[in-house]
Amino acid sequence: MELPRTFVERVLCDLGTTEGEALCRALDGEACVSIRVNPAKAEGLRGEQPARVSEVLPMLTAAGRVPWCADGFLLAGRPSFTFDSDFHAGAYYVQEAASQFVGCLLQEVPTSGARILDLCAAPGGKTTLYASLVGRGGLVVANEIDRRRASVLADNVRKWGTGNVVVTTCEPHAVCDCEAWFDVVAVDAPCSGEGMFRKDPAARGEWSENNVRQCAARQDDILREAWRALRPGGTLIYSTCTFNRDEDEGSLERMLAWAGDEVAAPYPVDVDPAWGIVEGEVGPFRTFRFFPHRTVGEGFFAAVARKAPDAPG
Repeated sequence: MELPRTFVERVLCDLGTTEGEALCRALDGEACVSIRVNPAKAEGLRGEQPARVSEVLPMLTAAGRVPWCADGFLLAGRPSFTFDSDFHAGAYYVQEAASQFVGCLLQEVPTSGARILDLCAAPGGKTTLYASLVGRGGLVVANEIDRRRASVLADNVRKWGTGNVVVTTCEPHAVCDCEAWFDVVAVDAPCSGEGMFRKDPAARGEWSENNVRQCAARQDDILREAWRALRPGGTLIYSTCTFNRDEDEGSLERMLAWAGDEVAAPYPVDVDPAWGIVEGEVGPFRTFRFFPHRTVGEGFFAAVARKAPDAPG
């Protein structure tokens, strides 16, 4: 299926002809395959040699490392994961490479023993990453309103096996009634999915400008609830798998219009220029864009900021 015409026109307008055409060509290419290993179950995979992944997980052949994640590996092809006992035992999680970057956003945040709310958590890739970061003394509340997707989330949490995750199926306003209780709130917002056009061709047929507008409005509501749940001094992570500005920087701008001085600059985030990530700022927010023609992985947008220590609790 071809890329939606209005999407292509917007990309060429936003990025310019050269960058826009390069992105569109990349979206018609072959998707990357990557995993993130479970540090508690796959000892030895942090070694310098990428080939060591196949020594411990024989089914997998590593093509390199995910540069921003110590436990991330790129694969040379896509194995039949459903037939791999290591997969079902939670030795690794099949996670898109760019999505693994959320760990970098917390590299200077005190996460050991922390309380993290993953507000839109299914299928669980980021949830399991947060679970490993907070350790046994911490807690991750993984929320998913769709009960079918929540069942998949719960199964992935069970396989990961850290024992520090609670899965809930609440509307955002309900789970966020735990006001100012979480050290970190992560919103991997429901979006129009433009970043998945290469990995999931069906996403092209589901895309529409009207869906972009609907997603943006829903994201605004979710961010309001997420902000209530975050304690003063805590860290907010916002991410999407789409390219359009209305759902990315636009969501942050609309949030700043009502949150104002309650939003503060985040802890430092070190990014190697060689990774190809496009960095930016929206007020105090630091933003990170992943374009498939520049970085490994699919399309992704992430932003991070803190709730001011003197913000109302």
